[in-house]
Amino acid sequence: MTTRPLLIAASALACLFSVLYAQTEQTQSPIDKTPALTRVSQEKPQPNKTVRIKTFYLRDASLVMGRVIFEDKNQITLEELNQSPVIVSMYAKRQIASGTMHTQVMSELDYCRKFAAVFAAKAWDFRDDPDDFIQAIRLYEKAKQLLSQAADPDSQEISEIDQKMAQVKADRQIWIAEAKSRAELSKLQAQAVIDQRMNELKQEITKNTAELAAIRQTIDRNHEALEQHISDLDVTFDDLYRKLQTATDDIEVNKEDIRELRRDYRRYVRPRVYVVPQRQRRPGR
Repeated sequence: MTTRPLLIAASALACLFSVLYAQTEQTQSPIDKTPALTRVSQEKPQPNKTVRIKTFYLRDASLVMGRVIFEDKNQITLEELNQSPVIVSMYAKRQIASGTMHTQVMSELDYCRKFAAVFAAKAWDFRDDPDDFIQAIRLYEKAKQLLSQAADPDSQEISEIDQKMAQVKADRQIWIAEAKSRAELSKLQAQAVIDQRMNELKQEITKNTAELAAIRQTIDRNHEALEQHISDLDVTFDDLYRKLQTATDDIEVNKEDIRELRRDYRRYVRPRVYVVPQRQRRPGR
């Protein structure tokens, strides 16, 4: 009997919680139920969005121009399009020369059109041309997307952009053909230079070989002459040695004769003594 009131109370609380949960679900906004990624994907770009173009000089006199991505009182971040690759640069405000900053505001559509034409014009300077074509096509596609998302799309403008984009793509195909032809021509020129250099090297090798052969012949002749001279010196040395030996023998033989002559001289030859009388002096002289 005591458990029945508890069951009735529990059922009443469950019904109350279910009613409160249903009311809470009904009061929530539909945007809150949508996941964050879904909300971002459902947001449409603004066709009339404006962009700011900043132009200024740095303290080292370098000119900088680009689209503003971020700016505060201390620094500025730009998307620079003065080169074919898109460069995102960040500058401190203290790097900028005072009084040189200028701001130009234009719609994003005009921005895409302007710089698409700039890159299309730069595509034939043979400096980063593939990047120039890519940038031009990318900006024309962005401009077409902005026109298509407008409230009242202008079909004529879209057609003009399609024509310009088709022209850029056609120019890119022509550029590819020209680049291949230019590469083949450069290859032929390089091959011609290599062939010419090889011929020059062959001529130098032939000339050096002839000079080396002449030098070798001279060395061989000098070697033969040296061998002959050495042989002559050997003969002369032997002859001199024999003559010297003969002279030595003659000296040994003559030594005895000289000794006998010295003995005979002492024995038979006496030295003569001459007495010179002294003259007497007269008185008074």
